[in-house]
Amino acid sequence: MAKTIAVAGKGGTGKTTVAALIISVLLEEGQTPILAVDADPDSNLGFLLGVDVEKTLGDLREDLLDEMKKLPAGMTKADYINAGLHQIIEERNGFDLITMGRGEGSGCYCYLNSLIRKFSEDLMHSYRWLVMDNEAGLEHISRRTTNNVDYLIVVVNDNPISIITAKNIEKITEELKPSIKKKYVLTNMLDGARKGKIIERLLELNMEYLGNIPRDRVLENAIFEGKPLIGIKDSVAKNVVKSIIERIGGGNGDS
Repeated sequence: MAKTIAVAGKGGTGKTTVAALIISVLLEEGQTPILAVDADPDSNLGFLLGVDVEKTLGDLREDLLDEMKKLPAGMTKADYINAGLHQIIEERNGFDLITMGRGEGSGCYCYLNSLIRKFSEDLMHSYRWLVMDNEAGLEHISRRTTNNVDYLIVVVNDNPISIITAKNIEKITEELKPSIKKKYVLTNMLDGARKGKIIERLLELNMEYLGNIPRDRVLENAIFEGKPLIGIKDSVAKNVVKSIIERIGGGNGDS
């Protein structure tokens, strides 16, 4: 069964970049296969991983609602949906990517969602790690689109609203039925006089503070040039993420 790292936080804090760096480090350490799940409506994880996403789960969900009315002879609804779900998995060397995409429309999705949950649970047995980039509301975790979470990492920057978001995420996790074993908060590109004050506020949360990712020109240039973060060299940020994975007990994938 895969171990799960879920990354969350306010938009603009760098959480998608952190998720991509986590995947990159796990790939370099040979902790494969990995299932990457982009559960943020902005859907930028594929870009940072060098994957051109053709179809999202949201696209598939809408298509299936229409097409299930005219199923091929001898095919059940469950078989048809599972075939479609396999088509949205983008396969790469060492990892696969599923992009959730847009939310639900006005149709009835109960049956579809139950099959999607079962599909995701069955998938978990095929991977060593699941790394999920979430929106601040943790919608896909609360709906049990994924299994229980081993490590939740909330990313915060120097925007005070990101701290409020972290507090809201803490409240959400206390109400979730899926268990979250360990909760952490990670700061991104803090410097100057604000750093101490922000960390002081974060220590009030019931989350362990993991440290700060410094500004990294190598990383910034790679993103600006549209290069995948997998395989980038001499990245200070990537080295920090590597130490974080070791710290939370992910160094051998079996701890």
